[in-house]
Amino acid sequence: MSAAWLTYPLQLEGSRAFECDELTTEECDYYMHRWHFWYIADHVFALPTVAFFMCAIGIFIIGHVLSSLVFGRRRFRGPPMLRKPIAAIRYLSYRGFHLRALQWNSAPVGVLLLGLAGTVFFFCMDLIPQPYYWSDEMYGGSPPLATRSGWMSLACMPFVFATASKTNWITLFTGVSHERLQVFHRWISYAFFVLALMHTFPFIVYHIHWHDMEEHFTSSLLFYWTGIVAIIFQAWLTFASHSAIRNLGYEFFKITHFAAVVVFMVTFFWHCDYTLTSWDYFVATAAIYVPCYVYPWLRTCFEYGFAQKAQIFVEDNGFTRITIPSKSGWKPGQHCFLRFTSFGLMQAISTHPFTICSTPSTQPSEQSELVFYVRHQRGFTAKLYQHALERPGASVPVHVDGPYGGIHLQKCYGSDHLLVIAGGSGAGWCLPFIELFARQRPTPDDEEKGQSILTDGKEVLHQRKPRGPLSLRVVLATRDSNSRAWFLKTVSELLSKCSATESSSNIRVRVYLTGEAAEKVDLPSSVSGDPASPKEATSSTDEIAIPEDGNKSAIPGKEFEGRPQLPLIVHEEAAKVAEAGQSLSVFVCGPHTMQNDVRNAVAKENLNILKGSKAGGVYLHSEHFSWA
Repeated sequence: MSAAWLTYPLQLEGSRAFECDELTTEECDYYMHRWHFWYIADHVFALPTVAFFMCAIGIFIIGHVLSSLVFGRRRFRGPPMLRKPIAAIRYLSYRGFHLRALQWNSAPVGVLLLGLAGTVFFFCMDLIPQPYYWSDEMYGGSPPLATRSGWMSLACMPFVFATASKTNWITLFTGVSHERLQVFHRWISYAFFVLALMHTFPFIVYHIHWHDMEEHFTSSLLFYWTGIVAIIFQAWLTFASHSAIRNLGYEFFKITHFAAVVVFMVTFFWHCDYTLTSWDYFVATAAIYVPCYVYPWLRTCFEYGFAQKAQIFVEDNGFTRITIPSKSGWKPGQHCFLRFTSFGLMQAISTHPFTICSTPSTQPSEQSELVFYVRHQRGFTAKLYQHALERPGASVPVHVDGPYGGIHLQKCYGSDHLLVIAGGSGAGWCLPFIELFARQRPTPDDEEKGQSILTDGKEVLHQRKPRGPLSLRVVLATRDSNSRAWFLKTVSELLSKCSATESSSNIRVRVYLTGEAAEKVDLPSSVSGDPASPKEATSSTDEIAIPEDGNKSAIPGKEFEGRPQLPLIVHEEAAKVAEAGQSLSVFVCGPHTMQNDVRNAVAKENLNILKGSKAGGVYLHSEHFSWA
């Protein structure tokens, strides 16, 4: 390994020159076979790997474009011939599995199938070609298995970085938000690492067989040790990112993760030593990642500035409320990454994602505010909570990066009915749905002027109002009686600020108080309630509704045993829309069990459409408490 590439002129690619001088014609033909020839291995193994990833991304781009064309039209139904394929795709996108012992939800079946396709591709490309090792040293010291694995591993690198950043090209072209790309980021990283191991071990086996391992370590010291250092740091990046380790200290994880990335990239770059087109993949990685890394900083600078202040309070239920003035727009379900610079060095160099629990102001004269409700646990959120207790309403410096993610507004406005389900700290997540629905109900004149909403953010709320959903049902389950009281009070205050809706509007907000807290609350009994299992803890519900006359009022709650039967609730709502040939959109934010129950219930309703149900469609948006 020489330092020739450091001198002028800079060499980005290695030579492909090869002579068969010492080989017979038969040996030369064998070596220069497509699957054997080292000098074209980058084309044979790396480029097909790139093509595989690009084809997968291309499928999602096509789906995104078709979805925008189809659902850009208000309440598009289409013929049953089209509804059934959509239902089939949604079934694969929602159906999943839950491991109760690990409190873990699997990825949806469709994502699992995509992962299976990737696994089959990599194993076939790597293990089917023969041989794994040369029978002697006449063809060089690089075993074919190591060569194949190395190039395929290197080809994974740009896609690991492409799925790592909050702002990324894949999200731009496919509409898949960055938090949903995290599963692909992890899986591609696993493939990257496993293939790197399959590149490393054949060299060890090969040189042990020829009894020259020590000689190679001493004669090619820099080459081998850069590879060893790179794979050690790659192992840390791969396995230390697991949630069990990450949750032990999020700030420590982020700092060590970025530090390990720097060391890995430098040593890996040196290890590749401009072999053939190896450095092209570093150039591609930089071209993909650097703009995505710089863009959020520029957006923070121009949209929020670096002198932004946040006010913090403690709500009656113990949530920490963070309010930040904003001139930008956002939509329900979106989140921002906040960097607080006055809580020590660790907090100043790390960011934390929080869901926005407000909507932009509709009045040009009013200042919009980003509102976040945070349940304190430990670490930074505990520090923030304590600071808010000691200094209520204090202003603290903050850098805002976002918003990201959020619901698909076309799916929301294009549905006849909305069902919003949340658990625990997802209470704040529900509020933008209620506020947006309550104040976006149009008049008949607005409906005649309306057009499909095709953009996100504040401009959406200022456009002419298309006819939105006909009804909204919100279901919140919580074990905290203080959260229950706070949520009902907040919803009542929110609705009181909104103008009266038209007679066809229908908002129902139901709160389930579960567990031991339900036994301590004395609510009027109800003769009816949702069916539930007698094995569950006693629960109570409160319900706020807007009746058909548009007069907002609070209605006493109901009591009954059992937690909310979410599959039954989803089925009842889906049955109602099926009778009228209408559509339903379901939005859920909550713990693993809630997510699993709802997604499988929605998957079942899409299966019913495949079996002949007349429903116009049942769509699901899931928001996880922890997706990183």
